[in-house]
Amino acid sequence: MPKLDRYRILALNIHPRRFGFVVFEGPARTLDWGARSTRGKTGATRVPLGQKIAKLIVEYAPEAIVLTEPNTDKSRRSVDKILKYVRMHNIRTRMLSSKAVKRVFAGRNDNKDQIASAVAEQFPELLSILPPKRRPWQSEDYRMTIFDAAAVGIAYFAEDA
Repeated sequence: MPKLDRYRILALNIHPRRFGFVVFEGPARTLDWGARSTRGKTGATRVPLGQKIAKLIVEYAPEAIVLTEPNTDKSRRSVDKILKYVRMHNIRTRMLSSKAVKRVFAGRNDNKDQIASAVAEQFPELLSILPPKRRPWQSEDYRMTIFDAAAVGIAYFAEDA
């Protein structure tokens, strides 16, 4: 493995119709982040998830891809398609359970909003996109997938440290 502070990973959080990503260069630096939808606009052609991930892989050339274990069948199918592409290009992959991610933030953070706040504290460049705390009647903000991906990346580096 290359030196950990220069090790580039692509951390992903996959949902059936969208995904969040964060590109890390070492445990203390983010290069890029975002949330993408796989739904096309009305009348537009739908771009498959695999193509969008492939574009990120080509652009950032990560040494490893880190994902959260999927919790639905649709997410599992999406992840399987990504893993098939990644294996063809000999990129290391690592899947972390949501429990493994929560263990890294244990004690001070019990829910997704608190974990997202902890991520924003660690990476102030993400503070401007931190969604407001979700109320029980509200659906989850699309930007939360970025913070879920960042949490997976942080957990990956914490396990390898």
